[in-house]
Amino acid sequence: MNAVARPWIGLVFKCLSILAAIFAFIFFMRMNEDQSKVDNYRNSGTVSRAVVTEMKLDQMVYEGSGGRRGTSSRTQDIQVLSVRFDSKSTVKYADFPSKVSEADLPAPPAVTGDSAIDGPNMANMWVSRDLYDKTKVGDVLTVVDAPFSGFDPELVADIRDFDPSAAYPNIAIALVLAVLLWLIGWRISKASALRGIAEVAKMPGTLP
Repeated sequence: MNAVARPWIGLVFKCLSILAAIFAFIFFMRMNEDQSKVDNYRNSGTVSRAVVTEMKLDQMVYEGSGGRRGTSSRTQDIQVLSVRFDSKSTVKYADFPSKVSEADLPAPPAVTGDSAIDGPNMANMWVSRDLYDKTKVGDVLTVVDAPFSGFDPELVADIRDFDPSAAYPNIAIALVLAVLLWLIGWRISKASALRGIAEVAKMPGTLP
């Protein structure tokens, strides 16, 4: 390894280590955000039946910096179900299905034609491709809404089955990678420093 390049290579590994640690932090914060959202549904959510009124395949476009090339973008396929549900349901998430059976859940109110009345009972839900392929207009889903949260309804099954530990492997991998990269960078930098000391020591007049 070139003696001149060695310190810079060590610095690169340390920067990569910091980047991996940042990714671990991002994964952790995203997990906390998802957990907070799910807790909101579980603690204050209300359950009702929802009727699928429309289905649409779409794409989400994410814009980013492309360096010298300007901006770059990537797309993500999304599956959207438009549903009508009962936004004023009084069935608490905690009471379903132990105290209120699925058959007793409130159905969405009839359409009145008044957007001010109908609007709160209509929402769009992003679902998996597997569920989308199994669904058709007119199907009835069981959803949980979190009033005043600003979030759209979610499938009861998704809220019930949410497990934050699914994010643990990504966090662990990022942290391990951060430590390994830092150790590699530290060893390279240390070797460079020792080599520099050795070279100085060979110079005449440097030793007592």
